[in-house]
Amino acid sequence: MKSFGVEKIKSLRTKLGLTQKELAKLSGVSQSMIAKIESGLVDPSYSKVVAIFDTLETEMNKRDNRKRAIHIMTKNILSAKPHEKLDRIIKSMKNKAISQLPVFENGKPIGSISENMFVDWIQKYGSGLSSISVGDVMAESFPTVPHNSDIDVIAHLLKFYKAVLIEKDGKVSGIITKADLIKAMND
Repeated sequence: MKSFGVEKIKSLRTKLGLTQKELAKLSGVSQSMIAKIESGLVDPSYSKVVAIFDTLETEMNKRDNRKRAIHIMTKNILSAKPHEKLDRIIKSMKNKAISQLPVFENGKPIGSISENMFVDWIQKYGSGLSSISVGDVMAESFPTVPHNSDIDVIAHLLKFYKAVLIEKDGKVSGIITKADLIKAMND
């Protein structure tokens, strides 16, 4: 029945990643009935439509209650500037037990540095670290995602990057590292 918006059931179900069988189990409506409703072969009873939509709404709410980037990010971002000297940044990272830092210029991320780069720098520059600027050795910037990004997105990115920057209203407002993700999983 078009008046119930029944034609939306299939798109909502697939958007949620549910099979007809899973929706049937959750809603108490048979899988064959759901298949017939989705293909337009039957005019379902009001109670069946309500049961299906209630289930779809419940599943949407479950997903909306998942933790988002804004819930687990570290708000106070320690960062480096491209003109800062490498030896000072290394000491600061060591003293604060930080493994990686974004590099910012005029409030925008332009690069990154991480502790796994230290050995290369020490071998290459030795005691000359005090004359090397962060901008001369920084790696690419960490990826930036919106503040409402799902933790699954963050987890995927952290497979490839040391950190993920979080953006809200056009500004970087936080950072998430693997340590933040692990902490969030334990909460």
